[in-house]
Amino acid sequence: MMMGCVQCLRLLLVVFNFFVVLVGLFILGFSVYVSQEPEAQDIIIATGHYHAVQVILYVLMGIGGITLITALFGCCGAYHESQCLLGAYFAVLIVIFAAQVTGATLGYVFREELLNYVDERMLQGVEEHSTLRDQRERPTTFMESIQRMLKCCGFSGPSDYKYAIPVACCDRHVSNCDSWKIELTEVYKEGCGDKYKAMLKDKLVIIFLITVSIAAFEILCILFSMAMCCLIRQYHSDYYGVDYAIST
Repeated sequence: MMMGCVQCLRLLLVVFNFFVVLVGLFILGFSVYVSQEPEAQDIIIATGHYHAVQVILYVLMGIGGITLITALFGCCGAYHESQCLLGAYFAVLIVIFAAQVTGATLGYVFREELLNYVDERMLQGVEEHSTLRDQRERPTTFMESIQRMLKCCGFSGPSDYKYAIPVACCDRHVSNCDSWKIELTEVYKEGCGDKYKAMLKDKLVIIFLITVSIAAFEILCILFSMAMCCLIRQYHSDYYGVDYAIST
């Protein structure tokens, strides 16, 4: 009976850790993609916090790598019924889970500060653009990157710009965007402020669901590894106890 429980837990741990391996690969792949993707790099550079964001990306790469290695430990520990590997797996999962809870809490607490910071950067970008008469000479900025990515114009709309509308606002579906002065009929009509917040809300729902799913997997893996360690220890104790009794 006890060995049947051990075998069942072993199968469950292998299956769950397969999904944890996928999570580790996703985190690692996402952070590497953002660190190499040109448009994402333009936005990061334009924020003025390039080095800080790069550090965050490196941390994410480390988390992805650690998650991947931890899941492999769990698979090997479950397959070989190793208390040592399962114990290490249990301890690392606890640390990862605590780090995720801390990160999610900080993200929730400082969410308004993040939104306000992005709003300030957008308004600053609009103000800088508004002083230029030839918008084609403007180097890539945070606001330009946002406008291209979200297909929007200005903070509230195209009317935010005093002299000439930036090329980044041009809707290439209705114009070739090569003229010196872009007309209002050729630009995106929606402002970036509302569009960014709407996009962020949609993404936050997805991020929340993914985070809850990952946390649920981790909790189950923690419980299964702890239960399997206890069952293996009890089985070995009973087995060697019976052997000792027979030999005496």
